[in-house]
Amino acid sequence: MFIIPWQEAIAANPASRLQIRRATERDLDGLVEYFRTLSRSSRYNRFMEPDSNFANFAFQRVVQNRGAHRFILIAEAQQQGRGAIIGEASYAGESETGRGEFALSVGHAWHGRGVGSALLSALQSRAIRLGCFALFGETLKTNEPMKALAQKAGFAFARSNDWRAIRFEKQLLQQPCALQCQDETALSI
Repeated sequence: MFIIPWQEAIAANPASRLQIRRATERDLDGLVEYFRTLSRSSRYNRFMEPDSNFANFAFQRVVQNRGAHRFILIAEAQQQGRGAIIGEASYAGESETGRGEFALSVGHAWHGRGVGSALLSALQSRAIRLGCFALFGETLKTNEPMKALAQKAGFAFARSNDWRAIRFEKQLLQQPCALQCQDETALSI
């Protein structure tokens, strides 16, 4: 198992105060605004389609389908005296199989600054605490930053059922475990 330590992953920008935490209902408007302000290419890479109903997406994942095995982590940076969402990672796990699926995005201005590594590391740590022993995701074959991040984090590439995409998988634990995760986890640098 290889997880990029999130504390080290963001060290490329020590002047920033970054916090990674689970999204709550209070974050709905901020998440919708974050998705809306992603560049067209970042939005397409994240959702694998040109447009999406961001309000519905955020509501379903934060409020409607909320639970220990479904969550969104958000990365916030302090900007103009308040927290601004600069990245997100969503997770959906199956407690029966011990497998989890994830997707993430980082605002264009924050690309290459360790935010994606920090989000992925925090997501993996939380998934392990939930008893997830295998993690997977898919991205477009043209999404070089996500493919590089997955490779750096130790994911193996596999064929996807979607001809446009590539799948990446990683074994987190040798077998499922029954570890419990605190519902509210705040990580900050």
